[in-house]
Amino acid sequence: MNVNLMFRDRNVEFGVLGTFGKELLLADLELPRILKAMSAGDETIYSACETALFQPLTDIARIKYRQDILADARRSPEVVRALYSVVVDATTSQNHSFRAFSTTASSSLYRSALDFLSDFINGLFALRQIADKSGKGFTSEGLRNLFDLFQREMDDAYFKKVREKLRELQDAGDETYFSAKLGHYLQGVNYVFRKTDRHAKRAWRTAASYTIPDKEEQTGQRDFSSRSDRALNEVANTLAAAAKSLDSFYTLLRNELAFYIGCLNLEDALAAENKPVCMPELLPMPGFERYGRQLYDVSLVLTKKTTVVAGDFDSHGRPLMIITGANQGGKSTFLRSIGQAQIMAQAGMIVGGEVCRFPIRSGLFTHFKREEDSRMKSGKLDEELTRLARALEFIKPGAVVMFNESFASTNEREGSEILRQITRAFREIGVEIFSVTHLYAYSESYMSNPETLYLRAQRLESGERTFLIEEGLPQVTAYGEDLYNEIFGEKA
Repeated sequence: MNVNLMFRDRNVEFGVLGTFGKELLLADLELPRILKAMSAGDETIYSACETALFQPLTDIARIKYRQDILADARRSPEVVRALYSVVVDATTSQNHSFRAFSTTASSSLYRSALDFLSDFINGLFALRQIADKSGKGFTSEGLRNLFDLFQREMDDAYFKKVREKLRELQDAGDETYFSAKLGHYLQGVNYVFRKTDRHAKRAWRTAASYTIPDKEEQTGQRDFSSRSDRALNEVANTLAAAAKSLDSFYTLLRNELAFYIGCLNLEDALAAENKPVCMPELLPMPGFERYGRQLYDVSLVLTKKTTVVAGDFDSHGRPLMIITGANQGGKSTFLRSIGQAQIMAQAGMIVGGEVCRFPIRSGLFTHFKREEDSRMKSGKLDEELTRLARALEFIKPGAVVMFNESFASTNEREGSEILRQITRAFREIGVEIFSVTHLYAYSESYMSNPETLYLRAQRLESGERTFLIEEGLPQVTAYGEDLYNEIFGEKA
């Protein structure tokens, strides 16, 4: 059975290699904090949400399919959580028994498979009950099809028949009846596990029999167990195959539901901090229109250590954003808020803000400055160039690259020229660029370029940082003296 909660036409693949630069994105955009809030300690949810983030969707129809399911989940979170709870109970209760599937003893395999199937069937019945009670309130194609599957394939007649068969097999396992024929050298062959009822049991008891002598009881018991396993082998394997098939269905359903539970957990965590979320609108890839109202850094909110300022942003259709301004004025926070919104939107998630309208991107790449590392075998500039060179193979037209104080490890003239040439090369192939920089020569070189939008961290006359980003041309100074005076006091 297919689940199709993440894709309309296929099930999601967990554990496959996702986007290039995963570790860089995790660190630069501080995504582990977001994933931790989404998972709420559940490893399955963490894995599912991480998979979604790093297998970004580039087709608007696929994103909308996922968004519709999430919208249903947000309207009726208690129903989706109930589905997930049933699946978790059915899968975790069998962890110990499942190890018996590796045994060579058919009798053990038979009993374990029956236990599995009994629990799984009870779980399916609980899922069907949820579909009966609440399914009509859902409108998304994905959840509607899932509830239809439960109701169509698992009606009352199905459960009645399955439970009857399981009871028969359980009774048969309590008293094992099998037949065999004599082969060459009087060896038993063609062992068959026999279905029994009251009449059959009476016939078996009047058949010829042999009682094992007390002194041979241990040997005889081993011989009987061996013959019984041969008779049970085919039935046991069939039951095990059925149990494993259902186990695969439950695992898939759990993994795909986990993504939506993670989104609900994140919304709850942000609501506790009085922060809004919204369903983003995705625009076609060739465009550069970006608009956001009250966007904020989700990871910073989740630290609960400081008040987080939200801001508005409009790219006016320009593909090159150069962000300058005072030190510690909120530039990196702004860049993270844009990057987080981009990667979350293309996963089909909610984003942090009141309104978000972003274009789809073929890839998201970050190049943030790194602190000095004594283990580095070369200089910081070499490390920055090497890190960028590794990404060049994967940066394609339609991508977005985010520079955060890149190439500041060298002098102003050299750093500006390196960043200017890289920016020009990326723009020639249609790459969108956000560049937080203190390199004035680099910023000034794009003054006459109509593709450029200049943004600046707001600073009041008093030197106070508001942490808002507004449109503004670059200035020669980054007002580092403000920080000096804050730490060491006003100059005499």
